[in-house]
Amino acid sequence: MNIIKKFFTLSLLISSAYISNAQNGMSEPVDYTLKNGMKIIISENSRSNGAFSSFTLDSKSFQNKKDGIVELLNAVLNEQVAKSGSISFKDNSGRLSTSNANLTEELTKMAAVIQNATIDQKTFNIGKAKLLTNLKLKDYDFDQAVNEESISALTLSDVQAFYNEISPEKTFLTVAGDIELANAKAAVKTAFGGWKKNSTREMSTEAK
Repeated sequence: MNIIKKFFTLSLLISSAYISNAQNGMSEPVDYTLKNGMKIIISENSRSNGAFSSFTLDSKSFQNKKDGIVELLNAVLNEQVAKSGSISFKDNSGRLSTSNANLTEELTKMAAVIQNATIDQKTFNIGKAKLLTNLKLKDYDFDQAVNEESISALTLSDVQAFYNEISPEKTFLTVAGDIELANAKAAVKTAFGGWKKNSTREMSTEAK
């Protein structure tokens, strides 16, 4: 329970830019695990101005990952959601900002990207180029290990291999904000309940 609460607190800090009055009107977080092993934390906050979700990798499950691989995967995944203003991938998480009414629809969209991303040579090249540009501009405070050298060394195969390691039992999902617990649970089940543990994803690997 202590680990769950610590993670929930961290997720709230990550979402602090989105949630107003986060410490007021907030109910005790409810945590549980889906049948596929994905760990869920939900908290109602009647004073929030929307519904917010954070999909996060369990860092203990990816201790041998290459420097910059998470950031590069995020850049590639962001190409999948370029037209969506509600979903983004940054740091060690995917983030969703929406309304309670649209939570199921938007959470399902984010889940679809996470579970069935297209990671081919084209999306890899675009994502890598954008990340290298961000590093050169120094417009974000990346970890010291994330630099032009480490990103340049990563290949399409590296990103595909890391992506294929991601499965539900290695992840957390938090949902917080102006939501109803029952509706949030139903939205989570719809979006992620069908994700199979250690599933093999279908994704394009064609070199272009």
